[in-house]
Amino acid sequence: MPEIVKLKNPSAKDLAELRDIFFESSAKKDFRDEAERENFFRKYLGHYLENYPDYFWVARSDRILGYMAGAPVTQDPGFYALQPHLKTFEDFFASYPAHLHVNFHADARGMGLGSKLFLELESEFQRMKITGVHIMTGPDSRNKSFYQRLGFNFEATLDFMGTGILFMGKSL
Repeated sequence: MPEIVKLKNPSAKDLAELRDIFFESSAKKDFRDEAERENFFRKYLGHYLENYPDYFWVARSDRILGYMAGAPVTQDPGFYALQPHLKTFEDFFASYPAHLHVNFHADARGMGLGSKLFLELESEFQRMKITGVHIMTGPDSRNKSFYQRLGFNFEATLDFMGTGILFMGKSL
């Protein structure tokens, strides 16, 4: 049975496995060069590893199967610098200030591990008296039902530069 652990100090092997999962799960596959690829990684995962290691869990057996990265507050200049679209959703951050990012290796999806990782993050946020958590995804993404099962029952789709982004929130 895979174990759920907080990953505060990832080893080089851990980082390689996280990168593999991140890029395998990403809808974006083509990059101009290695610098663009690295910036993409930093934007959506590296920033959590560097700045929010207390909110980073993995499911692992002999290797990392998946991860959940969280941040207790989205209104952070670091996030805004990396992801300008966040300002589009500022009206929702009072109710849903925290957020998460989750990915699993393709052969580890559907095993209930994402739910277990979320329970760890949710418990941490509740201990901190955080009022809510949110995610952002595509309006037609396959992961929408996963978040609905976890209790993300607030939904708003807003446009950012011609692209619809689905904001889903859960009160804690």
